Amino acid sequence: MNTKAIEQHGFQLVEQINETSRTIAWKSVQTTLDRTVILRILKPEAAADPAIREHFLKIARRIARIKCDGLAAVFDIVSDDDLHYVVMEHVDGPTIEELVAHQGPLPFEQMLKIALSVARTIEQMWSSERIVHRNLKSSTIRLDARGIAKITDFSLSILTDEGPEAYAMDEGHIVGTPCFLSPEQVQGSLDLSTLSDMYALGAVCYHMATAKVPFEGQEVVAILNAHLHEQLQPPHMLNPKVPATFSWFVRRLMIKNPELRYRTWDDVIKDILRQTEGQTPLCVCPYDTSVSTVMNFTDTGGSGGEAGQSGPRIRLRRKRQLQELTAYQSKTLADDHAQDIRRATRSKEGVLWLALVLWLLLVFWYRAAYETASAETSDTSATVTESPVSDSPPLAGNGEDIRIFAESAEQGFATDTDKPSLETNDAKVTTAATAPDATVSPSAETLPPLSPELATALAETLSRGDVRNARAILQADTTAFQQQEEFLTFLEQMPDPDSLVADYLKSQIGKPLVLEHNGAQRTVIPRGVENGIIHLEAGGRGVEMPISRLSPDTKLRWMEMPADPPSLAAYCLTLMRTERRDEVHGLAIKCPPLTGLLIEAARLANSN
Repeated sequence: MNTKAIEQHGFQLVEQINETSRTIAWKSVQTTLDRTVILRILKPEAAADPAIREHFLKIARRIARIKCDGLAAVFDIVSDDDLHYVVMEHVDGPTIEELVAHQGPLPFEQMLKIALSVARTIEQMWSSERIVHRNLKSSTIRLDARGIAKITDFSLSILTDEGPEAYAMDEGHIVGTPCFLSPEQVQGSLDLSTLSDMYALGAVCYHMATAKVPFEGQEVVAILNAHLHEQLQPPHMLNPKVPATFSWFVRRLMIKNPELRYRTWDDVIKDILRQTEGQTPLCVCPYDTSVSTVMNFTDTGGSGGEAGQSGPRIRLRRKRQLQELTAYQSKTLADDHAQDIRRATRSKEGVLWLALVLWLLLVFWYRAAYETASAETSDTSATVTESPVSDSPPLAGNGEDIRIFAESAEQGFATDTDKPSLETNDAKVTTAATAPDATVSPSAETLPPLSPELATALAETLSRGDVRNARAILQADTTAFQQQEEFLTFLEQMPDPDSLVADYLKSQIGKPLVLEHNGAQRTVIPRGVENGIIHLEAGGRGVEMPISRLSPDTKLRWMEMPADPPSLAAYCLTLMRTERRDEVHGLAIKCPPLTGLLIEAARLANSN
């Protein structure tokens, strides 16, 4: 980081406050105005990416337009060569995380005041600029000297008016803080709205009320799965000083289906104000079967402590007991992913089977035609005429070499008076008189190169990624050619491209990955790979998917570029079936003797 340039701009760095994947926040003194500010500086590696740099500056400009007490003000934006940072208001107060760590659960009135400030701020960000924060959490909300909660970080925010391009910088990863992620973020949704921030506010409220961060202390994968399928005890059951009505409020914010949360931020603000005035919030619905991260409960009167007794008490008629909470889960979070995959592939299975049958018929036809041609060539070359140069038996060995000495003198080849010519060739072939059991082994220099017909057949097969059939075609060919052994050895060492995918996934067992299937992206967790079948966890259920059904782009994303030439050639077979096929030429040079075949295969794959 170019600290000298920052100092030249009139800022004196004091201490580093926090750091994200893309930015570093420094407490600084602006010497020209003698005031303390926060510099949120884009890291050099992030600034090197034009897309990230432009996004960072665009978000800062949008945030600067918003006039709201709950948002740390943006004073200036600096973009100078490779240095990019935002000058922001320094909120001289503790974060909610620090406050809870110091004193435990916050008083009920203070929680409502903080929630109201955050709700109004997020509503302003959404209604005026269509910004989704995506990383709302206790550690980025600070209290100023007046006790007003202010959001101090926006490094992961996106603009929904940019459409799917808003997520391009995520590179398929899940971004945000695991304990505060909404279920739709966990699932890798590319259509987030402010409802995602609503869920995060619920997580912040849960933390303030119980001094416990949702699902804290677990592995990241377990936390992500918990947001999809697990539940928490209502806050009032962990903290008797919290009214049960507040638990209903948090429960509504954290409903797993975003469409069933509060409809708008205005509704959220109204329910906070009703609680502030001691009234019952409209979210209280004891018979609601919507699955929330906070458990359902039927009686809101038993909050337990004095503060709970002083809060709103409601006696609800028990017309029915707590109902099963699987309805929504079975319709959305659990089954949808597996059903989507099955529906997406069912319509294509007929086409795939038809293509397979046609391909097999083509292979059988090619083999039959090729074997017939080879048989005719063998019959022709089997005719051997005695050499006129001697009374010795005919030369033994390759028919083509023998025919050279069997031609008549009129055609310009060796005769009895042309002994030196024969003697010159004696180093290459031995007559039956001197070595009756010997065979002729022509040198590589005398062999023809790979025939155009065979090269075309191999390139067409490789363009489809079929290493096994390319190997079979080469082995079935009986015509000797230059570098034949090298070709055979290379193809025998060349792995199936799908095995590279399997090797990568085995190294990612238990880690969340993004699967792009049928035009949609979903978060999946590989649990095992066996016999070309990937065992995935998607939406809390096990799903089996053949590697062969993955799109070439997904396969390429789930591969690591190998170093050894045979594996690199297999990598090229997948690469040539994507939009990045132009890269094959540069990699094929590292894969002799298949260089020419790979380049031709890429051309054929492009034309198809």
